Amino acid sequence: MSKTDHRQRWYWTLAIFGFTGITAMGFQMRGALLPSLQESFMLSESLLGLVATAGTVGFICTILATGIAAGRIDIQRASGWSAVVVGASMLGMAFATTFGLYLGILFIRGVATGPFRALDRAILGHLYSSNRGRIFNLYAMAWAAGAAIGPLVVTAALVAGNWRFAYLVLAVGFVPVVILLWRLELPDAVRAEESLTLDHLRTLLQRRSIAGMGIVLALNGGVEGSLFTWLPYLAAQSFDTGTANLLLTAYLLAYVPGRLTHSYAVDWFDVSLTLVVVLAICTIPVYFFVVFVAQEWMLFVAAGLLGFVISGIFPTLSAFGVDIVPNHSAPINAIATGSSYFGMATIPPIIGIAATAVGIRQALAIPLVLVCLVAIGVGVMRISIPARLS
Repeated sequence: MSKTDHRQRWYWTLAIFGFTGITAMGFQMRGALLPSLQESFMLSESLLGLVATAGTVGFICTILATGIAAGRIDIQRASGWSAVVVGASMLGMAFATTFGLYLGILFIRGVATGPFRALDRAILGHLYSSNRGRIFNLYAMAWAAGAAIGPLVVTAALVAGNWRFAYLVLAVGFVPVVILLWRLELPDAVRAEESLTLDHLRTLLQRRSIAGMGIVLALNGGVEGSLFTWLPYLAAQSFDTGTANLLLTAYLLAYVPGRLTHSYAVDWFDVSLTLVVVLAICTIPVYFFVVFVAQEWMLFVAAGLLGFVISGIFPTLSAFGVDIVPNHSAPINAIATGSSYFGMATIPPIIGIAATAVGIRQALAIPLVLVCLVAIGVGVMRISIPARLS
């Protein structure tokens, strides 16, 4: 690799990690903002659950559409305009005067985020073709770092006097990312991405490995989305808002060392699915302890441990899918991310409805069932899929 190519690869990595980290801040601010949104707009728990759905439905549609069409679109332009609209949406959310307008702008931001997120791991997959498992975990670590900061931004905004300041911080921080993306040239390696027809997509989804990946990631997305959205709300039953947001930060902060560790641990196994099986099984008792047993300071320790173990499931499993069909990395990335966010979009509103009826702690038993299904699903995949990828 020439010095120029090495520099371009580094800049693309910086831009992708920056986009991912800042959008993760915005994504994880939503759960921390629920008490403030409830107070500002006089909302029930059922309506609060729509925050997760509004930010995710449009995202799922555009990430799938872009991923399928990756070989036929101008990736450079799609990435640039995606960043522009996302940045503008962050600014718009700071000035939303009604809950309906807030949801509408959140929906637009999700739609605009989809194209970039459909392409980012595909770009990284081509730039780091010999270390996809590691770079995907490091990429996910950048997401985790931003996600962990998100609740702290909300806490700082509330101390400053208004939750809207949090979105202003995001908008300003996103400006350098937009500038960098518009100045970069598309790496030649990304041009190896092949077009995908609907017939090819159906054939791809008929493969046990790809279908299994999508199903398991949808279940896992439901678990993570429930925690992202409702963990601070659960903590707010026992702590003040600032302390409750710190619980989500403790959970998300553990994603950083977790994904860094998993980026190396994935090389310890002949098949990366083995690591996912171990992590999924470990998640079950830890989740139970966090939601139903832990109190006071032990809750923070347990939440950190939960974040550590669950953090490796998505990036390792999505890298497994890309390794199977590397020339269709963008569609595989879209399927993986879309499946995960489908779970994030559908389960939190169900938790909200259940919480209205039986209380938030009892409602969070639903993700515990999903955790068990994740462990079973990955176990079946590991047994049925040969060690040699095919």
